[in-house]
Amino acid sequence: MDRSRDGDFMREALRLAEKGGRAVSPNPMVGAVLVRNGRIFARGYHRYFGGPHAEVECLSRYAGRLDDATLYVTLEPCSHYGKTPPCATLLSATPIPRIVVAMEDPNPLVSGSGIALLQRAGKTVEVGLMREEAELLNHRFVRSVALGRPYIHLKVAQTLDGRIFIPGDRRRWITGERARRLVHEMRASHDAVLVGAGTVKIDDPRLNVRVADGADPDVVILDGKLTVRESARVFGVMGGRRVIVCTTVESATKHRAKVDRLVRAGVQVLALPGKKGRVSLERMLTGLVEMEIGSVLVEGGSEVIGQFVGEGIVDELSVFVAPRLGMGGAVAFKENALSTLAKAASTVGVWRVGQDILIHALFE
Repeated sequence: MDRSRDGDFMREALRLAEKGGRAVSPNPMVGAVLVRNGRIFARGYHRYFGGPHAEVECLSRYAGRLDDATLYVTLEPCSHYGKTPPCATLLSATPIPRIVVAMEDPNPLVSGSGIALLQRAGKTVEVGLMREEAELLNHRFVRSVALGRPYIHLKVAQTLDGRIFIPGDRRRWITGERARRLVHEMRASHDAVLVGAGTVKIDDPRLNVRVADGADPDVVILDGKLTVRESARVFGVMGGRRVIVCTTVESATKHRAKVDRLVRAGVQVLALPGKKGRVSLERMLTGLVEMEIGSVLVEGGSEVIGQFVGEGIVDELSVFVAPRLGMGGAVAFKENALSTLAKAASTVGVWRVGQDILIHALFE
């Protein structure tokens, strides 16, 4: 069997997988290619959460012989019933003799069992072709599954002296136009954007996607004391997205009438354990996973930044530094927070984005 073009076919499957984007979250992006005699006969990818998986879509587009075909798929076929039936069972019933898989599924519900099922059915299963590329494509999913919580991307915009706003400055933005466009692209690529009640009070943001392509993310407001104004703009631009207010059980009980009004307005309120008016991040993130939120862009305030950094809940960091001074404004990173992050970073890069500098880091 000619294997000289295996890399080309898997590369095409990865290209297809990427087209799924955020629409498939919290599921991973997956692509599949069916090949016979060195030629692609069918393609498929996972298009949206709850929709047909890549293997199913691929096979649905082909009605010819399969006994001499090879299927290239970027992720181990699933072996359990979820939103759809297991793909490994479907493939086991076909005459396809060879299946090439880029990476095992890190989900413990699958994690090797899909491959084992295919092998028991007599298929030749080869695993690991372009594994690094496949893992990079779904790095948020891989990390989210490993940690049992949403992937957390912390975004900060600050001045040269580390301030996140400038007192008395009526100019709303610290960073320039290109940086703001990039932030909107970030919003479009995450399931949710999270801010604290202080940010809602001071900035009254809409937290939607306006200067980039893509759907609006859900909004999570971390508000342990339930002080958020019901007239805030974010509650007026919900559209098809969810707006979730996370508060403590104590505050929700104390402000029962306010909770009822928010719920009637379409807001979802999560009442969670907490101490001294601070929501437990661990319990909040567990709740977000249950709501099928796989990735969160955290946009600060200093209190929110400090809480996530202090508890070591950061997977990715983007700090935009503007060529301005903000003496007297609130600091982005309190005390030793930035040095703590620097020590934990696995990779760090620096880029120029228009007039601003972007410092980007990933964490193990």
